[in-house]
Order: sequence, then C-alpha cells, then structure tokens
Amino acid sequence: MSSELKKRVLTGAIGGAILLGVTLGLGTIGTVCVSLVLSLAMMHEFLSMVLVSDDRVRKRQILMGIVWLMGFFSAVFPKVQFELVVASFLGIFFYFLIIAYRHSQGPQALEQHFREMVYGFFGVVYLGLLPVFLPLIRDHSDGAKWLLVFFLINWVGDSVAYFVGSRFGKRKLYPAISPKKSWEGTYGGLAGSVLVTLGFKFVAFRSMPWAFVVIAPFLVGISAQMGDLCESFLKRSFQKKDSGALLPGHGGVLDRFDGVVISAPVMYLCICVLG
Repeated sequence: MSSELKKRVLTGAIGGAILLGVTLGLGTIGTVCVSLVLSLAMMHEFLSMVLVSDDRVRKRQILMGIVWLMGFFSAVFPKVQFELVVASFLGIFFYFLIIAYRHSQGPQALEQHFREMVYGFFGVVYLGLLPVFLPLIRDHSDGAKWLLVFFLINWVGDSVAYFVGSRFGKRKLYPAISPKKSWEGTYGGLAGSVLVTLGFKFVAFRSMPWAFVVIAPFLVGISAQMGDLCESFLKRSFQKKDSGALLPGHGGVLDRFDGVVISAPVMYLCICVLG
C-alpha cells in the first residue's frame, strides 16, 4: 500500500468515525452542526477558487455569512428551503448591486464583478442549501438508520469505484473532466452501493422497504458520482488539482464530500417516496 493510499485510508477512517459519532450520537442537533461546518468549509474552498477581485475578502465574508444564516434558519425553521433561496438571492443581488460602483472603472472589471455575483449565488445553493438535507434525513422516522445507510452508499460506492477503476478501468468515463474515472469503476461503485444497502437491510434495518433497496442505491449512487464529476468540472475550470489541503490523502473538504452534497437531497426524496 502506497503512502498516499495509507493517508487516504487513515484520514477516511478517523473522519468517518467522528462524523458518525456526532450525527448518530447527538441526533438532529449534531447533524445540524456537522452540516453547517461542512457548508462553511466547502464554501470557503469554493470561494478561494472563484473570487479574484481586490475586494474578494469582503465578498467571501458576506457570502460565508449568508451560508451560516441559511444553516441556522434551516435548523430553527425546517423545510423553508425555497424561502431561504429567494432571500439569499435577493441579499446577494442587492449587495453586489450596491458595491458595483467600485468596479465601474471599466467593462472588464464590471463583468468580473457580475461573474462573481453569479458564482456566489451558485455556491450558496450548492454548498449552503444542499447540505441542509442531512439534518432533514436525520430528523425523519428511523433517521439514524437512514443517515447511516446514506453514508454507506456514498463511502462504499466511492471506495469500490476507486479500487475497481484502478485495477480494471480501461474505458474512460469523462476524460475531458476527470481523466482517471472509468466506466468499470462506475459500475463497480454502483454494485457496491446496492450490495451495502442490501446487507444493511438484513443486518440492521429489516423494515427498509424493498422498493428502496432496489431503486434508491442506483439513484443515490449515480447522483454521488455526478457530484464528483461536478467538482472535477469546477476544479478543471479553475485549473486546481484539489479544492484544499485540509484532509491528508483527500485534498479539501469539498474533495471528500462532493458526492454527499449532491446526493443528500436525492436520498431525502427517496426516503419520502420509497421509504
């Protein structure tokens, strides 16, 4: 086992144990805290990539504050996501409109300012809103089991995809975005997601409906892999190898939780419809 792989496994094991301990042991409140910490960490990494203007520090503070408020109000007033998105859009738009005069010295500067406003709103929805679905999953009936199977679908699918792709990967999945990913790894990851869901049903969650076992691992697994591609698209667009360096062997927080972010609302929908 290479040193890089050892760091990846060790970081994943320690981080996973802490994550499960807080979300499963401390209930919905613990999950709210985890989702908020993840949102802020991922948003900071995202803004470090996309903001380049002279006032990027102030913009980062404002956008991080909006993400914090979104997580706070989601915890106090559950299921107000639409209202939060609208309020966030208005707040970002008004702020960038008010300070636009600072960038009025030329069309290029104003265009960059507008582009960063769009980046900011995208980041708030992507990294501020989507993690809110983790507490919603935890707050559901049998929420601890649903949240655990969700993490297992993500982690087992990602690990199996990595090892199958490294060993058997020949046909590239999307070389323009992620040259290392293969169709073989994708199929292996989906198979791992299905098997771990089936095993979890027999071992710890016998009341899990068969409709969920048959359908949800594919939907959640595919959306998790799409989340990975989305983050690869983002990094390649801004010529970054990793979103950060906080997690040894993984890169940044966004590198590790890109699949979780995208697949969380899919998991919540599957629970509501199939669970």
